[in-house]
Order: sequence, then C-alpha cells, then structure tokens
Amino acid sequence: MNLKPSDNEMPQSNKPENTDKKKIGLKSNTIISLENDEKYVVLNETMYGGVKYFLVMGVDDKKNVIPTNVAIVEEIIDGGETYVDRVRDPELIIILTRILKSQI
Repeated sequence: MNLKPSDNEMPQSNKPENTDKKKIGLKSNTIISLENDEKYVVLNETMYGGVKYFLVMGVDDKKNVIPTNVAIVEEIIDGGETYVDRVRDPELIIILTRILKSQI
C-alpha cells in the first residue's frame, strides 16, 4: 500500500514505483493518501510481535469516513527509512483486529 501524508508532502522514496511500500510517518488522526488518490485516516495503532501496526479507514474528498473501506498496515523500518505495507495474512488480520478493537 503506497501511502503518504496528505497534509505534508514527503519526498518520493527511492524504492521502485511498483513496490507496495513508501516512506511515511504515521500517527493517529492523520489523513494519508495512496498514490492512486484514495485517502485514509489513521484510527489506531498497536504493537504485536515487536512490530507496529495501524488501523486505517477510508475517507472521501470531504473527509467523511467510508466505514466499509478498512485496512491494517504494518510499519517497516529499513535503513533509517519508515515504510508501511498492507497486512494480507487472514490469521494476522483476525489477531490484530481483536487487539485494535480492545483498545478503542
């Protein structure tokens, strides 16, 4: 999932364009944009197995949430750079969903 903060323009990553990762600084209540212009708000974060994960929900151009558009992304730190990648493992999604729900 290529994400970037929508409020602050970040420099382009040196990673290939077709990667599913991008430099980003995520924190709760931040709106982020995909390279395809889809927008998400960061709702919550958690640590699991020494990895930081974020719960994100889609928002429209007017910043209204789209409750059917939810994802969990993993923070990846590589050589001092921070990236995120969408969690796709169904078992991990179930575990993280339970953790994140318990924190709300």
